[in-house]
Amino acid sequence: MCGMTCREFVGYLVSRDLRPEDCPVLGEAIYQTCLERLRELLGPDVEKEETGLVIDTEKCNGCGICVMVCEYNIANSLEVNLGRGPRPGDSVAITIENGKIKLVDPKRCTRTIQATDKCTKCKDWCPTGAIDLL
Repeated sequence: MCGMTCREFVGYLVSRDLRPEDCPVLGEAIYQTCLERLRELLGPDVEKEETGLVIDTEKCNGCGICVMVCEYNIANSLEVNLGRGPRPGDSVAITIENGKIKLVDPKRCTRTIQATDKCTKCKDWCPTGAIDLL
């Protein structure tokens, strides 16, 4: 009904490009239990931007290491470059807001720039595994 196989659909679910509710079959009353179970298996909502950055806010403890190792932040915020947190108004790609990582602007993330080697520092340095890259 959606134009793809269930196997293809699952790939989009895992990458967070689609949600379980996007499956027309799962919207039928007879499959409500399956829909609820699928939501449970997928876990909490995560954020995914054009960067391929997937943030699981449930795992984030707000340590700020990602902010300090971000290439864009280092290049564009004197405070981050000096090992401190960014000040309000600083041009940053990611920050900590209300104790959780927040992607401020996906266009600022160096992963959106066409380069041979894509930056993976935020993921590599995250102690809780709250950041994944697709």
